[in-house]
Amino acid sequence: MPRAINFIDTVIRNIKPPKKRTVYWCIGSPAFGLRVTPTGTKTFIYKYMSGRTSRWVTIGKYPAISIREARAKYNEQYEAVHDYEKDIVADKKAQIKAEKAKLTISELINDYEIIARIKEKISIREELRAFNADVVPVIGHKYVEDVTPDDIDKIQHRILSRAKNKKQATSNGRVAVKNTLAYTRQLFNFAKNKKELRSTLQAKNWSNPVLEIESLGKKARRDRVLSFQELWLFWNHIEHVGLPPVTAKTLKFILATMQRGKEVRNMTYSALKLNENVWEMQRCDTKNKKMHRVPLNKYSKQTIEEVSQFTKKSLYIFGVTCAITPPSELSENLKPFSENSLSRALKRKREDLGIENFCPHDLRRTGATWITAVGLPKLYARLLLNHSDGENDVTGEVYIQYGYDIEKQKAINVWAFVLDQIVNCQSIEDIPTLDEVRHAVRESGLL
Repeated sequence: MPRAINFIDTVIRNIKPPKKRTVYWCIGSPAFGLRVTPTGTKTFIYKYMSGRTSRWVTIGKYPAISIREARAKYNEQYEAVHDYEKDIVADKKAQIKAEKAKLTISELINDYEIIARIKEKISIREELRAFNADVVPVIGHKYVEDVTPDDIDKIQHRILSRAKNKKQATSNGRVAVKNTLAYTRQLFNFAKNKKELRSTLQAKNWSNPVLEIESLGKKARRDRVLSFQELWLFWNHIEHVGLPPVTAKTLKFILATMQRGKEVRNMTYSALKLNENVWEMQRCDTKNKKMHRVPLNKYSKQTIEEVSQFTKKSLYIFGVTCAITPPSELSENLKPFSENSLSRALKRKREDLGIENFCPHDLRRTGATWITAVGLPKLYARLLLNHSDGENDVTGEVYIQYGYDIEKQKAINVWAFVLDQIVNCQSIEDIPTLDEVRHAVRESGLL
């Protein structure tokens, strides 16, 4: 049978299976062919040259695709190659590669989480909560490059709309908006630096859509500091307002040490160095990824001793238990408090305490405020709080590895002395003034 044939049904239908794969070319249509295999499979093809390279394009199998349909596709491809100098095979490969490089927002979040956990990012749980609550429902199905500023605007309005029905929403949801947009901005910055996305986003002149809208968010700023009278009420009443003992003692420990709630909640018995009177946090335990040794004063040691009657067999010192009295059989499987559990417990009991509008983190601020108010330099408070000093130079970050144990010990001793002057008073009327406490601190020689 000749290799050049008319592409009509009667001719093509009667082609017998050859001994080896054979291509028949359509008379009058350059490079429009029909490939026939020994099994009898017949496939329309188009062959063209790209430079010195032969390109073969599969059009479709006969008779699933008719001769008319195959010719229409051939004409379209022939025009693209000869009139517009397209390399349709290379273009298709590039398109497939680009499709593989595409990531939906949900897929991007999964990749982001993996890297964040490897880097031990402190905020990843809160970020994932925000993503699942408000980002994924709006844009989770979209590809990264297809997300628009309007989509981001929908996210913030979704948060504000939900906040209308929540009494506990901070600033009517505007703080949640600020945080969620900040997390989403970081997510898109991560996308911009991903190897498989970088070229695609650059080609589209893509920019972070979060930066292109006006944020309706508001930064949460608290400056609440408990007065001496409120400190007296808190310390002497927190264990008598119906909270489980471990919950109340956890809050007292936050005040006694001035450490972050998350760090206290996750404090383990293995982190205690009782021979040194120190709670030692490793880099992975702290917000700023710096090892932090917290000296223990008499109030913090007493609290640990009391709470151990409930938790000493568990990993966590402040493991969650609702037991009112020390149980005869201690559990080994106590879990730490969840992120908001202490705040919720305190919120329920504020009225009973007679203290308005305060949360666990305010206890930390309170301690730092009063030790500086009585005369201790701010540096000592910063060291005890384990706040970063903002130094990003080689000297500050790499070469200075001194732990400042002496300075922290001085700060915690001053704080214990201040608490002595307040919480040990017989009544709230006996509490000294700030000037009287300052005088007592100076006379003590602690400064």
